[in-house]
Amino acid sequence: MAIVKMNKLSVIGMISEKEDLIKTLMDLGVVEISSNAGKLQDEEWAKLVEKDGDEERVSLMEKELSRVDNALGVLQKHGGLKAPLFTSRRPMTRKEFNSLSRKEKTYAKQTQELLDLNDKFNAATVDINQATAQISALEPWLTYDVPLEIVSTDELRVRLAEFPPVVDLEALSDALEEAGCTSLVNEVSRDKLMCYASIAYFKADEEKALEILKESGFTVPGIVDTKGTPAECTEKYKTMLVDLAAKKEDILSQIKERTSYKEDLEFYHDLLTIRRDEYKIRGNMMNTEKTFTFDGWFPVATLDLVRKALKKFTCVYEYSEPSEDDEIPVILNDRRFFEPMQFITGLYSLPNAREVDPTAIFTMFYIVFFGMMFADVGYGLILFAATLFAIKHYKLYEGATYQLMRVLNYCGISSAVFGVLFGSYFGDLITVVGKQFFDADIVIKPLWLNPTESSMTLLIVSCALGVLHLFVGMGIKAYEQIKAGDVLGAVNDNFVWYVIVLGLVLWLFGAKVVPWGPVAGKWMTIVGFAAAIIIPIFMNKGVGKAIGLWNIYSGVTGNLSDILSYSRLLGLGLASASIAQVVNFLASLVGHGGAGIILFILVELLGHALNFAINALGSFVHSARLQYVEFFGRFFEGGGEAFKPFGKDTKYVRIIEEGK
Repeated sequence: MAIVKMNKLSVIGMISEKEDLIKTLMDLGVVEISSNAGKLQDEEWAKLVEKDGDEERVSLMEKELSRVDNALGVLQKHGGLKAPLFTSRRPMTRKEFNSLSRKEKTYAKQTQELLDLNDKFNAATVDINQATAQISALEPWLTYDVPLEIVSTDELRVRLAEFPPVVDLEALSDALEEAGCTSLVNEVSRDKLMCYASIAYFKADEEKALEILKESGFTVPGIVDTKGTPAECTEKYKTMLVDLAAKKEDILSQIKERTSYKEDLEFYHDLLTIRRDEYKIRGNMMNTEKTFTFDGWFPVATLDLVRKALKKFTCVYEYSEPSEDDEIPVILNDRRFFEPMQFITGLYSLPNAREVDPTAIFTMFYIVFFGMMFADVGYGLILFAATLFAIKHYKLYEGATYQLMRVLNYCGISSAVFGVLFGSYFGDLITVVGKQFFDADIVIKPLWLNPTESSMTLLIVSCALGVLHLFVGMGIKAYEQIKAGDVLGAVNDNFVWYVIVLGLVLWLFGAKVVPWGPVAGKWMTIVGFAAAIIIPIFMNKGVGKAIGLWNIYSGVTGNLSDILSYSRLLGLGLASASIAQVVNFLASLVGHGGAGIILFILVELLGHALNFAINALGSFVHSARLQYVEFFGRFFEGGGEAFKPFGKDTKYVRIIEEGK
């Protein structure tokens, strides 16, 4: 339940050893090499050093990476490989990785093979589209029995023409004659879209004839240059389509024969990524003629590893604690149970390195809130089983997807527990089934309460949980203020409101618990309000001394609003239970018999699936909202940047040490 402490690192080494040092740090994977942009803007540094880096080689690596991605896409699209719902990196020892790295030329060849096949496939597809288009274009001309290559004689010009379907070809012929153009106009065919005709006239009349034709809406048919009559050309294109289809099938079979390349290309992708990162990281280094230098960060716990690595080289290094002005990269260090909940924290923002990591603190609240809103034994067990299956089946052991599945796994257990407490088993499905098909009264009583019958009790419990949640957040804020030396601020902003809120609760509801509750609550409230007015007098100057009155107004309204926000625990819990009961009621209306049973099952499956999806999403979102708005709003600053160590940042393989 802490943020890992970091040390700054500065290194000056010899150019001759730079390549080996970079590889060593990459294998170590615990040092973040910072950008040198700030130093290069300093005039003194700019006189001494120049930026390292090989952008051209980085560009070449990224180009090859793109080619590998495309080759993998070819296998995915045409090789019959199905993309898994979730992906995980396959484990590989460092020895295996180094051994496979020697086959780089083979991987490059495999990449080229797939890209060449894809180019041939795309070319065949283009040819098929063109042939199909030509068959469509030739269809209206099938009765035209003159070879298409005959477009003129010594004296005549022969044109195929398309006109709007309303054109009057006799009138067109008369217009040509009146203009002195002796011509022969024949209609070949006509449909709803176009009129198709052949026109012959003397070459000497070309200019006048074209002018008259254009006035009638003349356009040139979309037939490419070819030989033979339209009917002969159509047959040639149909034969071509058969050949092209066979060619495409042959190409597809060749691609499918290469599906075994998948793991090789995934490895090649990661190998290229590592190479690219090796060259890219140099952009964060600076050189002189014989030396290089860089700054960075590393976790304090890895100090011995960093020392041991750097002592292998002729270099000077210095490590130190961060200063107040440093932007420290963040690593969250939570115990195994709490670690998946970092997914929820990360959706909002990482904490900065100088504040408390809230992950372990809000974990149980999040799980409980989700369980109360999604409370149903059936839904909870399905969520638990589905996420556990996903983790095991897809071998999810790391990353955001694994964390999300674990969060939902916890929430599934919580939902099932609250389902038992509230007596919800797919709503009242067991009762409905017993009555509908067995004429038996089967009632499973809630272990605690029925939300639909005891909604006021559940509302009080929800608000009480809200008060506890807010008090924990205020306690964290008070801790941070006291740690910073602002004791009065901690009392004024937090402890005073503990007294006021608890006092108001005892004053209004304490009689139901203890006889002296209202009196104690009254005096606690008075003392709290007095402290809220008096303390700012000692804290502030000038007009700020009177800010206590405003603090009382804003504090009362703000806290009341925040506490009432937790009524959503009741609202979503009621919604989930009520919709489930409505689904069961609708299913019970279908009657008995074989058809009735089938319809009953269909209604139940569809209705509960929709209710599950809607309320699971709602519970996830609103549980997160209570953390982000009400809880984090009490103390959390955020804005932390994740620690990004220079290492082998692979996508498909996970490099492990021998024996692990």
